[in-house]
Amino acid sequence: MNEKKFHESATQALKNVAQSLIDYNVETKGYLSTQDLSSSVDQISNNYYVVNVNDEISPTLLGHFLVTEFGRSNLDLEFEYAIYDCESNKMVYGTALQEDNDSLTYESYSISEGSDCTSEDVFFENHYQQTSTGSFKNYMPTCDKYTYYFGVTFLERSEYYTSEIQRWYWVNGFMLIVILFFGYTLYVIFKQRRLSEIQKNFINNLTHEFKTPIAAIDLSAKVLGDPKIINHPKRLEEYSKIVGEQTQRLSSQVEKVLQMASIQKQKIQLEKERLDLSVFIKKCIADFKASQNGNEYLIEFIPPLHPIFIEADQLHFSNIIFNILDNAFKYCDEVPNVKISITKKGKRIQLNFADNGIGIAKEYRKKIFGKFFRVPTGDIHNVKGFGLGLDYVKKIVKRHGWNIDVSENSLKGSIFIITIPE
Repeated sequence: MNEKKFHESATQALKNVAQSLIDYNVETKGYLSTQDLSSSVDQISNNYYVVNVNDEISPTLLGHFLVTEFGRSNLDLEFEYAIYDCESNKMVYGTALQEDNDSLTYESYSISEGSDCTSEDVFFENHYQQTSTGSFKNYMPTCDKYTYYFGVTFLERSEYYTSEIQRWYWVNGFMLIVILFFGYTLYVIFKQRRLSEIQKNFINNLTHEFKTPIAAIDLSAKVLGDPKIINHPKRLEEYSKIVGEQTQRLSSQVEKVLQMASIQKQKIQLEKERLDLSVFIKKCIADFKASQNGNEYLIEFIPPLHPIFIEADQLHFSNIIFNILDNAFKYCDEVPNVKISITKKGKRIQLNFADNGIGIAKEYRKKIFGKFFRVPTGDIHNVKGFGLGLDYVKKIVKRHGWNIDVSENSLKGSIFIITIPE
């Protein structure tokens, strides 16, 4: 559109210049002109125009008319012009520069006496010799179609395009700001919606996790409150054990929430110690087995050939192992079987936990380490939890400077891989 507009403006302005030159000659010379200016302008190249006047051309007036008409058409560009000299069959150059929209600088010369095809006001031929040394920026070729004509070349058209579309820059910039603001608003809305759903699920899980042990403790308290219970020592022992187990369960859930709150506030401090990795894992396995209350399971540990020592916080490292094992047991539809192995690859130590659980779909393997996230299980709600375990694991692993990833077990289930640099 700008290209078309420029061409139309330039063509019309040049026609007006040609008409002004003819009108001047008619008025001063006293003769009528029959020149048809409807097709007097030819565009030779992208920025070079040739204008057929078919009459004498005054270079002084030409420069004046060019600046005037270009100013009216808002073509505030630097340009050069030349008039054809039929005696030398060359274009004789002149300049007309528009600066600050109102100043004009032009040069005019005349051909020596004896010229038959140009007036005494046309440039001296020696000026052409001067321009041929390179004082002008553009070469203007002759046009065989006409005899009395001039050429105009625009030196930098990008200035015109820039000025024309400058207002569109402002409009587009404003629209871009509006779109970005609108997009950010949608992002915040969807984020708040997602957080609202996460909060709702967390509250539901929290209520369910607390409701069950509280109900069990309440029932046991009522039974223990019966004076006759003293006559049934086995029953007393059983309900006392229930109260202890459910209290421990409540305490464990509260501790998880507090741990995550502490990590979120960056208050957790690691107390690293030098640990024998094999010895530490065996101890964690033994402690985990003691908390299973006789449930059927299998944990297999394959120690390395040589002792491997690492720097880690005992409490939080054991919690990492407990959380991974607990998930392997919870998300398993048969007898849980977890194989723990240690491998060394170069300067990296890999701690692998391969289970036979239900597995994790590929699209959820990155998300499972997010806070409150739980893998969708349809209408099945038999797995309890808050979705905090693996988020805790990820944060503690990161605090140690380690890395954790999950992949598919070729047999069945998943493999959690903790990579520890030496």
